[in-house]
Amino acid sequence: MYRSLIKFLLPTTLLVCLLFSAGRVHATEKDRVYKIGIVPQYTPLFIYRHWRPLIERIGKETGLRIEIETYKNFKQFGNALASGEPDFTYLSPYHLVNARRSQAYMPLLRDDSRQLIGIVVVPKDSKVKSINDLDGQTLSFPSPNAFAASLYLRAYLREKIGLDFKPDYVGTHGNVYRSVARKLVAAGGGVNSSLASQPERLQAALRVLMSIPGVAAHPVAVHKRVPENVYKLFKESFQLMTKDRRGREILASVQIPSPVEADYMRDYAFLETLNLEKHRATNE
Repeated sequence: MYRSLIKFLLPTTLLVCLLFSAGRVHATEKDRVYKIGIVPQYTPLFIYRHWRPLIERIGKETGLRIEIETYKNFKQFGNALASGEPDFTYLSPYHLVNARRSQAYMPLLRDDSRQLIGIVVVPKDSKVKSINDLDGQTLSFPSPNAFAASLYLRAYLREKIGLDFKPDYVGTHGNVYRSVARKLVAAGGGVNSSLASQPERLQAALRVLMSIPGVAAHPVAVHKRVPENVYKLFKESFQLMTKDRRGREILASVQIPSPVEADYMRDYAFLETLNLEKHRATNE
């Protein structure tokens, strides 16, 4: 009986000790309100509904007062980062490169369960054998600034491989795969995860010609003005959510189920060599 009681108490005791070590915000910070800006991949309502439980829990455990900031579009979000408006932010690797350059944002956390891997697909029976066979051809992409499936992929093909091609933007990943399967274009760009989510019949009609080096997933970053003790409390509370079932549900809801410490030089710095800004559409 005692052994069973010990087994029950140990995880609970460990969680309490971890929370105690994380501490709470200093009294001088209690009246300050920090803002976390979320990249507008989804509607503001969707973002708020999924991020609110996480922010409320961090506030309860640390004493930090944090408000969620949402944006109508990517241009508005990019402008907010360029002026350093949010204290914390969840952003794409591309946004991080620019935000670090303009405002010295520093990545804190990223998901360790997945990478963003851009792929080039061709029809299953295509005679194309090498990426260089696509030189001068038309390639489909979801949209100009979709990061892994378009912006990063196009930059890599042009800057690292020297491929010349005409991009055709078709709106969604599914549209890319369908246009390639129907042979409306020679090839198309996507990501491994979106291809895996397509109907089996569509997947069977395609062949992955090439995968480019993976990129660490979207990070949570912090502005340089935020005190170190504050962002450390934020980070520790964020990571502690992996210790209980409800916390894991919250993390999965914001697409960061396995949060680990992020490092700019290790995880994202190589993107600077691709001249991403040159390949970005300014009107999107």
